[in-house]
Amino acid sequence: MKKMGSTLRPREVDVDQPSQTEQLSNWIGRIRTKKIICKRSRRRDLRMEAVLTYALSKAELELRNKQTLRYIKWQQMKKRMTNDRDFKENDLYCHDDLSYSDICKERDNPWQGPLCPELSSLDSFMSKLSKIKIPLQR
Repeated sequence: MKKMGSTLRPREVDVDQPSQTEQLSNWIGRIRTKKIICKRSRRRDLRMEAVLTYALSKAELELRNKQTLRYIKWQQMKKRMTNDRDFKENDLYCHDDLSYSDICKERDNPWQGPLCPELSSLDSFMSKLSKIKIPLQR
């Protein structure tokens, strides 16, 4: 658990908590489920479908970017390991972090800026929707 004023080191991992990528993947799964339920509903809400589609596409793009960055990072590490057989472990991690952060800065992160509050409000809206039970009229 993170305490106020403390920060986690980049290599420190909390085993109990899923990673950000796992959380994003789970969130995408929940949105896909909501979208299917919304499409199959008798009372189709096109506005809600459009919001879900937009949020889903942005989240999938972010997940794809994270996966691409991770792939690039591992390819760079693999290249360094094969080129330099007698590398120091410390040097590898320090150098790798710099190149990874440079790649992250170059890419446009859709979760930053004005989009992030919209997605968090959409997520809370979806969780509220799942709690609402409407009586079935026949």
